[in-house]
Amino acid sequence: MRALMNLLRNGLFAALAALLLAGCDLGAGKGGEIHVGSAPEGAEIYLNGTKAGETPKRIVHLAPGAYTVELRKQGYERAYQTIALLEGREVDMDLELKQIVGLLLVTSDPAGSEVVIDHEVKGTTPALITELPLGEYPVVVRTAGLPERKATVVLADRKPVKLEVKHAPRVAVNSYPPGAEILVDGELKGIAPLVLEDVPTGSHQLLAQLDQYDSQEQSILLMPGLNDAVEFNLEKNSGTLLIDTEPAQVQVYVNGTLFATTQPKEGADSISQPLRIALKAGIDHKIQLVREGYTSTSLTVQTAVDQVVTQHKMLRRIFVYDTRITTKEEVIDCRLEYKLPNGNYYYERYPGVYNTAKAANILNVEKITLDDDRNEAARRLIEQSKQSMEGL
Repeated sequence: MRALMNLLRNGLFAALAALLLAGCDLGAGKGGEIHVGSAPEGAEIYLNGTKAGETPKRIVHLAPGAYTVELRKQGYERAYQTIALLEGREVDMDLELKQIVGLLLVTSDPAGSEVVIDHEVKGTTPALITELPLGEYPVVVRTAGLPERKATVVLADRKPVKLEVKHAPRVAVNSYPPGAEILVDGELKGIAPLVLEDVPTGSHQLLAQLDQYDSQEQSILLMPGLNDAVEFNLEKNSGTLLIDTEPAQVQVYVNGTLFATTQPKEGADSISQPLRIALKAGIDHKIQLVREGYTSTSLTVQTAVDQVVTQHKMLRRIFVYDTRITTKEEVIDCRLEYKLPNGNYYYERYPGVYNTAKAANILNVEKITLDDDRNEAARRLIEQSKQSMEGL
């Protein structure tokens, strides 16, 4: 028994001696530590690309080796540090984060205006401001003698933001009577009354034009911040043509342009309602009347200012034979209206003269074209109408 105890004691001593000779100790295997801090605090820690918490943070039980510590915080540039961690060692690091600032360029018309951001004067326009952290800012631009302008800008990243402040002039435009088209330098801006707020400073030509009135022009000089008013008193320059036609549904051209089509009076196609046409006074106007199947006609009209000229125009119908009915008694050239269920034919033999061919008497029915000799008069009228309508 004593021999066994001696053997065990000697074996334990031998093992301890071997460990000491190998350079080991009883505290080996606990790893290393990294203590990470930042200014400001609250930065996310990434250790070799893996998130490891937020600063300040003590990271323990790390195996020996190389580590890259990355810190991220909204509104700040990322910070990096690489270390070599030894077994059992502690490493302290404290990184200062550099705040990301935006770029803001403020311009104004006129230049030289004072720029105030968060109640602090930052310079005069044009001003390039480079020290503002990312975020939203109220901006006030002050120009001597003009109302101050306010705006809000958002600096989201390093991309430059440009703020243009224009003390645009404001011009109220009225026309008498109202409703005139207002053009600025040839560009239509709207219908009077209106307010012009998008016209740059400088000299401009204003034009007011309204149907039945003489156009008027005015020159204006717009200065920054100007509030002004312009009036156009337009003079009437037109009279009125009141025209009705027989039949209705006649196209009315004024100086070569289709104006309107006359409408039936009380539902009857035989005569139209009066059509009112405003014409510039003191000059001749060519009026042309067109309806298919009728002779076209034209007239020249001139009015004085506020004068009403009345015209009643009757268009001659062009009668075209389209059917030849051969009966036991005669040959009938006519314009066919319709065929009845009993086989009878209802036709117009002459303009306004209607009759019926009995089925029992009919030997043959054939079509007649416009080229038929019977339609010589119709062809002549059609050609005359074409000539009178040349230029439409």
